[in-house]
Amino acid sequence: MPKTLPSLRNAPTIRHGDIWWINLDPISTERLEPRKLTLTMRVSRRTTSDRLFMLHKFFWSLVLGILLGGVLASPLAAITKPKWELGLMHIEAFVPHYAGSNHYYFRSFNFPYGIYRLESLDVGSAPKLYLELWEDIHLELALGFELPVEADSANATAPTRATDATAVLVRDKNYTRRGMTNQQALLGVGAKLAWYANDHLTLSAPYLNKRTLGGGLVNVGNNYSLRAVFDLFDRNSDYALGGGYTLDYGDEGFNQFYYGVPATDALSDRSAYDAPAGLISRNEHVFASAQITSRLTLYGASYRTKLHDAVVRDSPLVVTKENQSFVWGIRYAFWQSSETVNRLEK
Repeated sequence: MPKTLPSLRNAPTIRHGDIWWINLDPISTERLEPRKLTLTMRVSRRTTSDRLFMLHKFFWSLVLGILLGGVLASPLAAITKPKWELGLMHIEAFVPHYAGSNHYYFRSFNFPYGIYRLESLDVGSAPKLYLELWEDIHLELALGFELPVEADSANATAPTRATDATAVLVRDKNYTRRGMTNQQALLGVGAKLAWYANDHLTLSAPYLNKRTLGGGLVNVGNNYSLRAVFDLFDRNSDYALGGGYTLDYGDEGFNQFYYGVPATDALSDRSAYDAPAGLISRNEHVFASAQITSRLTLYGASYRTKLHDAVVRDSPLVVTKENQSFVWGIRYAFWQSSETVNRLEK
């Protein structure tokens, strides 16, 4: 059996954050035939984005394992809620101006709320309507809201890294849309078909008609989605920890509203563009909440939005193909009735 002499050739200096490949070439002393063995060494520095990405991957691996373990066979539980509730909500959000923008809002909201719940209807600041089609399949009222986008003036000075896809620019005005018409806030009203598959998994298909809130309810277009949400805790638990995956679509009118560039707004670095109907983004999110007491609830969520295969990815208004956003808040009920209602929705 031939003897081998390992040799280390051209070994580089390893720097923090770099990836190097070092070839260890065992060379036969009898036949002089090279036999290459590649050893990969990675020295990496984790960024916040990397850690969040790993958290997403870990969560989905955990979900897959639990599903394979038989969670899909678990029974469905009803959720008990007070019939009347009055309270105060505080919400903080770090979100992009629109999917694909490298401009972000950091917003904080405080507002009172009041809800009157029936078996299939909520009346109040968060209205909901439930129509049971089958035992675990409901047709529900769906609502949505889009923040307004104010454009910089046509002769505005570009902020630092305005065209950098990796930049995170926290601004009230959008430079990419400079000189264009301001986008008004949108209210979405529609329906959602929801299947409460078991005590952990919910599949839904929301369909929303979007209209402007300022200057009259002008019809912008329609936005529809396919969504799967998985919660590690039971529906009736005081805690929630899970994630979801959403395919977000828009018709031609809705996509044109956010991603179209009229010929009159074209610039040397912003060509005219007509947005087609179709996929806007693929979205992943993880969430957690805890009902500390019967009145106090804490909650938060992290969202990753991807436009790599979106039909609008070539729009000059799309600066980045990925967005990361966060929402967190506190809800406190000052008063709750002793009367309760039972339902599937958490």
